[in-house]
Amino acid sequence: IADGRQAAAAFALGACGIQVGTCLLASEECPIHPNYKQAILKAKDTDTVVTGRSIGGPVRILKNKMAREYLALEKRGATLDELEHLTLGGLRRAVLEGDVETGSVMSGQVAGMLHEIRPVAEIFRDLYESGIARTKATAAEWSDAE
Repeated sequence: IADGRQAAAAFALGACGIQVGTCLLASEECPIHPNYKQAILKAKDTDTVVTGRSIGGPVRILKNKMAREYLALEKRGATLDELEHLTLGGLRRAVLEGDVETGSVMSGQVAGMLHEIRPVAEIFRDLYESGIARTKATAAEWSDAE
């Protein structure tokens, strides 16, 4: 979830909570490497892929060299050991070293909606305020329709 419209939709559909992880990666307070943050800000909604399905541990990451190699290994039926060897230290490389090519750059599809680094308080305030506004607007539309 990256904005109030999505939050309002999730709650309207019966959710009792939402996940906003990728938004928080693009916050001033998040201690990840600046390269990781910039990769998220540059990403489009089609720039993520799910790896790990073959081993029952799906993870959504940005498409990069490591992701392409991982998917090729999965496609040919690689063993768990082969897959783990490729990804060993990948998250550390991305988060701490800023290696966005061979590191594991975890990100949701909402990365395509993020265009700037913002304070966490502002991210949550916008989610809350725009979510409430969208909920009120939807309620008004429904009562006008009656």
